[in-house]
Amino acid sequence: MASSCCWLPVLLLAVGVSGAGIASALEAYRPIFMVVTFCFLGMAFYFTYRPRRVANTAADCCAPSTEPLGKRRFNMMAFNKVMLWAVTLMAIVFLFFPQAVTGLIGTGSDKMTADMTRTEVKIIGMTCYG
Repeated sequence: MASSCCWLPVLLLAVGVSGAGIASALEAYRPIFMVVTFCFLGMAFYFTYRPRRVANTAADCCAPSTEPLGKRRFNMMAFNKVMLWAVTLMAIVFLFFPQAVTGLIGTGSDKMTADMTRTEVKIIGMTCYG
């Protein structure tokens, strides 16, 4: 299963399933996926930015600190915050991706229908007799 990213697309193409077919099948569930995505992002922001509890035990006050003096160069919490904001930005970009593509492709003489089942493209200099 670990190598399914390599063989699964080839297998799906062999049986006639393309990425466009899968995307159109999952389009009906897009609002649900958006809600689930932003619920997970909300939980991630909560767990990342929630206040931390400090232990108040007698043993902790006198224990020597294992932290080096001065500021550490690599802080895992700061890295997690940067990655969380990057993933949030990517989720927002992908949220508006279909509208952006429709806006970019739909300019000019191309006409796309509302349900995206048909596209009319006029090619200058080409005629079809029939």
